[in-house]
Amino acid sequence: TSLILIKLSLTHYCSPAGLSDFCFEPDGYVMNTTQARTGLSPEILQYYLTCSQDIFNPFQQRLTVCQRALSNIHSQLYGLEREAIPHFPSIVSIQSTLNITESNFHHLVALLNCRGLHKDYVDGLKGLCYDGMEGLLFLLLFSFLSALSFTTAVCSLPRAWKRFQNRLVDFNSQNSPSSYVSSGILGVEVHKS
Repeated sequence: TSLILIKLSLTHYCSPAGLSDFCFEPDGYVMNTTQARTGLSPEILQYYLTCSQDIFNPFQQRLTVCQRALSNIHSQLYGLEREAIPHFPSIVSIQSTLNITESNFHHLVALLNCRGLHKDYVDGLKGLCYDGMEGLLFLLLFSFLSALSFTTAVCSLPRAWKRFQNRLVDFNSQNSPSSYVSSGILGVEVHKS
């Protein structure tokens, strides 16, 4: 059984080794796996994984077109408000809907920015590669020490058991009832006539 415990403790070695391979170059693995499973373009993945000023935001062109369209609608609606509100009071609700749409658009722009997602990605990698690796290494160390302690106990137990049996035999021979009677330990004096 001790060999099985040692073997199990050594199998924990595979986890830190695999994790260290992943932590050496996580971007490549994450990029390949994500691209294979989701079909996202490499430009989008690269933008979010590195979040560098050198990499162009792949959504920037479409966001700019949408921003211009919203501004254009806003200015056209503002021009209509002066002349058409007396005839069409529902234009005020259209203006309110446009303001909500513009607010949602700014929220979308903030969500598409790479900084928040990249920060979460880096924090996750730090937790996995530093704290997780440290925990796995301690698990490996203490499982090996446990197996070593168990092996030591198993190997020393037969020897210790023989000594306990010898002491028990010595103790029993010293404490037999005949020795109590002959020595007067039982409180009864033995008179020889």
